[in-house]
Amino acid sequence: MTPKKILLMAHDVTLAHLGRPLRLAEFLIADGHDVTLAASAESARFLKDFPGRVHTLAPTGKARFIDNLAKGRPVFDFESLKGFAEEDEALLTALRPDLVIGDFRITLSISARRAGIPYATITNAYWHPALEPRFVVPDLPIVRCFGVRIAQRLFDLARPMAFAYHARPMNALRRHYGLPSIGHDLRRIYTDADLALFSDIPETYGIQEDSIPNGLFLGPLSWSPNIPLPDWWSRLDPERPTIYVTLGSSGDPALLPRLTAKLCELEAQVLVSTAGAEPLANHDSVFCSAYLPGNQAAARADLVVCNGGSPTTFQALSEGVPVLGIPGNLDQFLNMHYLERYGVARTLRAHQLSGHSVQDTIGAMLAGDPWREAAKRLRQVIATYNTAERTATGIARFLS
Repeated sequence: MTPKKILLMAHDVTLAHLGRPLRLAEFLIADGHDVTLAASAESARFLKDFPGRVHTLAPTGKARFIDNLAKGRPVFDFESLKGFAEEDEALLTALRPDLVIGDFRITLSISARRAGIPYATITNAYWHPALEPRFVVPDLPIVRCFGVRIAQRLFDLARPMAFAYHARPMNALRRHYGLPSIGHDLRRIYTDADLALFSDIPETYGIQEDSIPNGLFLGPLSWSPNIPLPDWWSRLDPERPTIYVTLGSSGDPALLPRLTAKLCELEAQVLVSTAGAEPLANHDSVFCSAYLPGNQAAARADLVVCNGGSPTTFQALSEGVPVLGIPGNLDQFLNMHYLERYGVARTLRAHQLSGHSVQDTIGAMLAGDPWREAAKRLRQVIATYNTAERTATGIARFLS
């Protein structure tokens, strides 16, 4: 294939939306393409060794995004989306790429089409309208007010209207540009593209690889920051059970002290990545760093405890390690729904950290074979996905 000029736009409101484009960029550069990665200045520390060109985007409003997500509001308002679209169009005009690939840069579904540039989005298949997941009520204020059971019933009734409400800002932007509505299903907002690049595998959904039109399963786009192992790594006891804990850049840092306090009651050593949050108090069983190379931490662990998001869960499962997820938002609950159904994960809610659920659940997962064996089987499935090769052949076919 003739080398192409490819622009990747990382809407890096969380580290996951930077990591996946970075990993994809590595494959594209190795395949000979001319690659530019666009991300906000917040991501600069992770891009020092990036072999392609880097373009700095305006701030994405990470704090407001996380607050909106926690309170059930649309994650972006009309004015923010309009600003993103204008920035898209300026960059597309300046670079004139042969292909633009976005990760949660949902305005590209407007700006790339207006510019006549093929557009692919990096996403997860659980967001595609072709699938019918169980929509578990996220940790919204209604859960704290009414409890999970009643909140779930209310959520089931209100979800179609809530999805329409969340789709309104994007549909308003489409009207602003003279485009028709994309409909009232939020999932279409998140997955609308000429090509959807799924950073997961169809087996966890129980579907065939070609089940989703205009979709391509790449396999997990696992990325870790290029940082050295911490000094304490050599002090880890190879004979003790090991738990790797990270709540990610979108997790509630207030949960970490509560969670690690519970884990300290177990006969295990706990590796903690705070994702830049305040370091934890010293404890003989807790080994803490701001960031860890997640692939190596997962490989070292017997269990991974995370926010239930796709990148970290598949980082663990690629190493054959089961997952305990503590999800907060709908994206994380959707991912955990399928992984629990597959038998490689368990879910706890944040409010359950105050009881004995953590110790009981982790104790069972460390002692029980079903999760370990299921995770090992899934590791073998994941290993069949040559993500670099799938990227090369998929992009070539798409652009031919």
